[in-house]
Amino acid sequence: MTDFTQKLRQFLHDPVDKCIEIENCVSRAQIYEKLLGVTDMEKAKYSDAIASNMEDFQNKSLFLFTIGPVQQFISQARKTQDLYMGSFLLSYLTFVGMTEIIDKYGPTNIIYPDLSAQPLMDWYLKKRFERKVKNSTSLFIDQPTIPNRFVALIQETGEKEIKELADKIKKNVRKKWKDIVETVLKEFNLNSIVEKQTEDFPEIYWVAVPFRNNDNDVTIEDFKDFFSDNVIDEWEKNTSENNIGLMYQLAYSALEKSIGIRKNLRNFKQTDEYGKKCHVCGGREGVIKAGVGNLKVGKYISKGEGLCVSCFIKRALDKFLEKEFDGKFQDFTFPSTAEVASASFKKKALKNAGDEFKSYIGEFKKIVGDSNFKQIIVKSLPCIENEFADTVNMDAEWFFEDNLTTRSVKKQFEIEKNESEVADLKKSLKKITDKIEKPDSYYAILLFDGDNMGKWLAGELLPDIEYANNSEIWNKLPQEFKNKLEKCRENKFLTPERHSFISHALRNYSIEFVRKIIEEEHLGKLVYSGGDDVLAFVNTEDLFDVLIKLRAAFSGNIRIENNKIKVDWSNDTGFVEKDGRLLLSMGKNATASCGVVIAHYKMPLGMVINRVRETEEKAKNNFGKDSFAILLLKRSGEERIAISKWRYEEIDVLEKLKELSYAFKEKKDESWVSDRIIYTLGKEFIRIKNKDGHYSSEEGIINAEIERIVKRASHGNNGTEGKETNRKVSEILKSIFWKVGNFDRFLNLIAVSAFIAKEE
Repeated sequence: MTDFTQKLRQFLHDPVDKCIEIENCVSRAQIYEKLLGVTDMEKAKYSDAIASNMEDFQNKSLFLFTIGPVQQFISQARKTQDLYMGSFLLSYLTFVGMTEIIDKYGPTNIIYPDLSAQPLMDWYLKKRFERKVKNSTSLFIDQPTIPNRFVALIQETGEKEIKELADKIKKNVRKKWKDIVETVLKEFNLNSIVEKQTEDFPEIYWVAVPFRNNDNDVTIEDFKDFFSDNVIDEWEKNTSENNIGLMYQLAYSALEKSIGIRKNLRNFKQTDEYGKKCHVCGGREGVIKAGVGNLKVGKYISKGEGLCVSCFIKRALDKFLEKEFDGKFQDFTFPSTAEVASASFKKKALKNAGDEFKSYIGEFKKIVGDSNFKQIIVKSLPCIENEFADTVNMDAEWFFEDNLTTRSVKKQFEIEKNESEVADLKKSLKKITDKIEKPDSYYAILLFDGDNMGKWLAGELLPDIEYANNSEIWNKLPQEFKNKLEKCRENKFLTPERHSFISHALRNYSIEFVRKIIEEEHLGKLVYSGGDDVLAFVNTEDLFDVLIKLRAAFSGNIRIENNKIKVDWSNDTGFVEKDGRLLLSMGKNATASCGVVIAHYKMPLGMVINRVRETEEKAKNNFGKDSFAILLLKRSGEERIAISKWRYEEIDVLEKLKELSYAFKEKKDESWVSDRIIYTLGKEFIRIKNKDGHYSSEEGIINAEIERIVKRASHGNNGTEGKETNRKVSEILKSIFWKVGNFDRFLNLIAVSAFIAKEE
């Protein structure tokens, strides 16, 4: 397989065996025509870009473009839809910025992120060429997978030409934002609302590093302003010539340093606003309220809520997106926190209490009326959405008995209902809960982040990405591709091609694995998945499984079996075989950290988002990365945080907690363990721990005490089955205890496992 064919296969996402047929094509245009049906020269310029040798970059510049603010803009959310739409908007506007490069030089001139089979890229190819890419991912256009920055190789090297290109990109992004604002405001007859609040968004920053200095190629000397003398001296010692990889690595490092400096010079514009502040961001005046224009209380505004223009655009972005993406976002809803928390309840209800479930929804609709009922019709989580094919799904908030009051009904629908009508609803709901347990009121939100990504992208850790020699997967790789990987091993310098390998591995993780894990195989909903960053809501019942798979998939320690992702720590080849394709992963040395918050669905979402970021930082700070932290926020105000490495040698901590969680579940005819064991462990072990939380007794004494406490806490079967349960629980507790090495951390891990099992 030729290098060009391999590039096309990666870009168009075709299985290896389906690409062999194009080997006999005599020109690049023919190959592209074979795959996409593109014939004219204007469209065929994309093939030139794909086939270009990216090592020939001396007459080019590295260009980095980013928009923001990211964390502030995304985390300013009262509803889950605010959070999601903020993420999608940044992802979409970043892609809009890329299109100037794509149209001018082709998609592979974008080095990061890899645009191969990106939903937005496939959608753009279809829109631009009126052709659908084979194996297109555009079906998932509603999932943000583009990060808020991109790195590209551009042809311009002169200051004037680079600035003109950057200005065009900025103009495109700001024009698109203006179109979005006008479209959304017009939809609600809000055109008269002042738009000055949108002028400072988005923040746009760009930097470029040319590989030409006037008429000469850049040298090490040209980068002295970016690095210390010691670093420059070290580079000069290790190379006798201006190696391609060295120049590229120096340029990329300088690029990252430059964007950091540029961001520190924040753009600032004074605004004079004195009215009541926006309920979401709290910064600008809340000028949009129910009753202004034709805006009514419902999906886009709550009673008494006031939003600034920017926050309202984020809330109602689907009004623009449904036009932009041909109805894909029509009647769009993002699951609420209540919906995520109760997903396991709904799944069981549909299976075991289907008639009662439909009956309850019918009675609710009858009481509140058709028009009011439409306000609360929502989509469920993707994993169970198909099960609602014959059943209308309403927001899970109304499946919690404590919300069934005349006051709640009046507040939501502005209608008066008597106590007897609400009592009838409670009786109807009880028919469901008599068959299955009540809905859980807690959900999980996770923030997953690859470790040391700056070093990976700068090339410092790249040699560890290729080590698939002598494996079954390695033997299946096309020879041209293996030659490229072998060439990358020759030195530690970052090259454009090596950089593209990283981008491709991150693309594979984000698109091929993350969505499948969270939305197809488990009860979760993605907010965004942009390379190494993942933000998602997960039902607590599936939390451990999701976390385990996300971490394993990031380093490629998985396999696909019966179309399901299985954790396989023995697969350290750096590749995963899926649907006839060999997918490059970050490799066995790549690590990641994750923060999780388990919170009550009624807790303010903005607060929970801020806490999940804090929790992720605590995971990294406590263990030097490659760890997780789970913060339990009880509605009573009590907090517990469980922090641990993902694995200790062969012990997978989350797998142990998952097994333990099953043992904590109360079962009628089986043995189980009371969660009172947490209190007992704390009481009995307080005598043997020191002020740092460590233990001071011998291993045998502690192990015997754990076994005794487990035996006292066990319930149910006292025979062989009960003894086996006690043995398993004791072994799990002992293995975690001796690996964690800190009693307080050990106890918090057990407490989180018990809470997920029983939920207080």
